Amino acid sequence: MAGRLNAARLAPLVIWLGTCASAAHAQDVAPALVGRWDAVARSAGGIGQIIEFRADGSMTHWYAAMVEFTYVVQGPLLITSFTPATGGPVEQTTTEIRFEGNLLIQKSTGSGLETRMDRKRSGGPQDPPIVGVWSYPHDTGRTAFMLYTADGRLIFRLPIRADRGRWSVSGDQLTLGPMPATTRVTYRAEGDQLVLIDDQGKQVAYTRTELVEFQ
Repeated sequence: MAGRLNAARLAPLVIWLGTCASAAHAQDVAPALVGRWDAVARSAGGIGQIIEFRADGSMTHWYAAMVEFTYVVQGPLLITSFTPATGGPVEQTTTEIRFEGNLLIQKSTGSGLETRMDRKRSGGPQDPPIVGVWSYPHDTGRTAFMLYTADGRLIFRLPIRADRGRWSVSGDQLTLGPMPATTRVTYRAEGDQLVLIDDQGKQVAYTRTELVEFQ
């Protein structure tokens, strides 16, 4: 698991976003586009894109280290599993865990090193204490976020770069900004799937995801 998280040391990519028309059009399609979207494709090092569209016409685009795991808690042990997209063997990590107030403390069963995580969001009243959002200082110097879901998924996000701007739509055209250049793409949104198509026909697929506040 540690090797996957350290992929965030890769240099961040650069995105150019453009100016937008007005927030009024963005509000017209709020049910279709408003929310948080994760790019399906990732780099070999686990770097991907995240876009959040808001109903007021504002938006944020992130490059982030993005890794998905599954987990099981067995008594004081947390067993985390990663399944490579290439179909290789499952990678499994076991740590000891304990809770102290709003802290989740994970202790490596090998080295004995501890990672202390701060609770950012709790789960439901019937959920185990691990469910929710936790953050901790990553060894890259940035803040990492871990979302433990009630159905056994663990979502790791390490934001690397954030570009803030605005968005608008006209028909099937989505305009993003502001930056020195304008980005205008064709979009298709169906349920929890979003596809952006540039003027060269290149497609980038996104899936709607849980909202994790990166702060």
